Amino acid sequence: AVVSTQSTGTSERICPIFQISNVTGQNMHLLQSFLNLLSVQNNYHEGDSAEFQIDDTYSVPGVGTVISGTCMRGLIKSNDTLLMGPDSLGVFKPIVIKSIHRKRLPVKEVKAGQSSSFALKKIKRGEIRKGMVLVSLNSEPEAIWEFESEIRVLHHPTTISVKYQAMVHTGSIRQTASIIHMSVQHMRTGDKAICRFRFIKNPEYLKVGSRMVFREGRTKAVGNIVKVFADAQAPFRSNKRDKLKPKYSRGRRRCKSYNDRTNEDASAVIDGTDSGLSAILSTDSNKADSNTDTGSNIAVTPTEL
Repeated sequence: AVVSTQSTGTSERICPIFQISNVTGQNMHLLQSFLNLLSVQNNYHEGDSAEFQIDDTYSVPGVGTVISGTCMRGLIKSNDTLLMGPDSLGVFKPIVIKSIHRKRLPVKEVKAGQSSSFALKKIKRGEIRKGMVLVSLNSEPEAIWEFESEIRVLHHPTTISVKYQAMVHTGSIRQTASIIHMSVQHMRTGDKAICRFRFIKNPEYLKVGSRMVFREGRTKAVGNIVKVFADAQAPFRSNKRDKLKPKYSRGRRRCKSYNDRTNEDASAVIDGTDSGLSAILSTDSNKADSNTDTGSNIAVTPTEL
């Protein structure tokens, strides 16, 4: 029964159901046999140039930065120098692989189709993000901002049009993208069209023929990437914070104006241009002089003491 089920498992429209128990383990062996009989869906090529897809990053004490993922093509060995990217500017940087682990054991190399972890030299974890790739030095990777995809909307409550934004999933890439062009004016549930997307934050490494999922809330759409635009420039970002942020806060402006006014008054008194303050100061000086004179004319007799 398991073998017959596996023969029909290649169809995308049929999904077998196994009644198993995680408590007693009933029929668990049937599920394991079915998974072992499944054929590999992806075609891995060991003779091509190396390509490693990063799924996650770690910082291990005593080891440094560690990445995990799947080797998509070629052969990768310890101490190999590969290009990692793209970063936020679309640049691929050379890095050195310090060691390789596979299934918690150290190994010397990994082949296409195998999952593994790499310890990297002289790089911080903050410089790496999910969706980056490692490629060989002889390849010429390109950072992609825009791409075209043929998608079908599985569910959407209203209509999808240009400037609609949602999360794009393709491989290990997860980033918000915006629709900048559509082959139709609007799309609803069940519609199919060719749409041109632009990533919002960072460029990505994409290949033609990759599958993608387009989702936002309850909205679901699937499709395939049919074209990439390597010559597309990064989107312009206006720094709105600098426009909205005042140069001085209200308290600082008050202090500044008070200090300026005090300095002006002091300079006016020194120059003798402020008549009001000069009159006040002259009146105070006259009172002081009169008090001094009066005090000097008072005579004290011994009988009064």
